[in-house]
Amino acid sequence: MIESIMDTCREYSTFYINYLNKRWDNISPMEYGLVLVAIAFIGWVLMRNGTRKI
Repeated sequence: MIESIMDTCREYSTFYINYLNKRWDNISPMEYGLVLVAIAFIGWVLMRNGTRKI
């Protein structure tokens, strides 16, 4: 039972890793810009909500 669950997880993870690698290799400049903006926004939110010194 556990082995079949592990095989399923491994199969799904392999599929999505391959899909994302192919997608990243064929990314357009606009999509790359969106990725950078998303990373910048997430970083800004994390820094903004970080602990503040009193």
